Amino acid sequence: MKRVLHIYILLFGMMCTAHAQTDNMFLQQTNNRGLLNPATVGKGGDFVAALAVRQQWIGFPGPSTQAVYANGFVQPIRSGFGLSWTNDKFGPQRTNNMKLNYAYFVPFEEVAFLSLGLGLGVMNNIYDETDFFPRNPDDIVLNMGVTSKTIPDFDFGFEFNTRNVEFGASVTHLTYGYKDNTLLRPMRNFYVYSRAKLPINPYWDFIPGLTWHNTRKLNTYEFNAAFRYNNNICVNLLYRNPMDCGIALGVNLFAGIRVAYSYDYGFDNLSAYNTGSHEVTVSYSIPVYTTYVKTKLRFFRWKMF
Repeated sequence: MKRVLHIYILLFGMMCTAHAQTDNMFLQQTNNRGLLNPATVGKGGDFVAALAVRQQWIGFPGPSTQAVYANGFVQPIRSGFGLSWTNDKFGPQRTNNMKLNYAYFVPFEEVAFLSLGLGLGVMNNIYDETDFFPRNPDDIVLNMGVTSKTIPDFDFGFEFNTRNVEFGASVTHLTYGYKDNTLLRPMRNFYVYSRAKLPINPYWDFIPGLTWHNTRKLNTYEFNAAFRYNNNICVNLLYRNPMDCGIALGVNLFAGIRVAYSYDYGFDNLSAYNTGSHEVTVSYSIPVYTTYVKTKLRFFRWKMF
């Protein structure tokens, strides 16, 4: 039975790698948006460092993602800078991505701002069949060995913010198209998202959000309904098609430390073999700049965790 599951996840992983998603599966409206859109680095004016870990499909061997990143805002040049590293493992596929992100912020008096971002880095992809299956010289099908490839990688994105509405879009792996995609080269990913802050009373905000993610012919939609208390506690309910539901919790602790946890579960053909996915993010922020000196434009603080 275990070998059957291994074969199942191997074939599923090869299908996903060849035709679908190549980016990390962090929850898009709640955690770690800077990993998907370079235009968000430096937003908020603080220096932020974070560690994020996602364990995908508990019950299957191996699917996991780790990310470490730091970013901050440099007020004199209205720019955000960030550095990120992600490690993703899915069966025999392992991906390491190191990236430097830059964002430039354009204020519109005191009512809105636009940011444009570019990510520059390198990606290393390893396909290691021997790490997933015991090597058997008599097995012709599962005897591929280890292959590796390191390539340059580029992202681009923008984000527009008013005091209560946010809209953004990004493209990851910008220079790679449909014909480039193999087990060791990424597929271009497109993201479009928006969310709105709707105050309920002086203490509670309701923050609905929607994300569209496209990779080739695969379209994924994520719906979020977040409730935030006093800018310190956030509870987020989510649904991702075709049948993935989850909940995310975020808490401001003390001295700039924030902790977020999320759990999601897919009601699909794989649900009988796993108990869902867990994600934890721990971040530390240091207040640096919160206003532009000349325009007095405040960075609107969307602490969504």
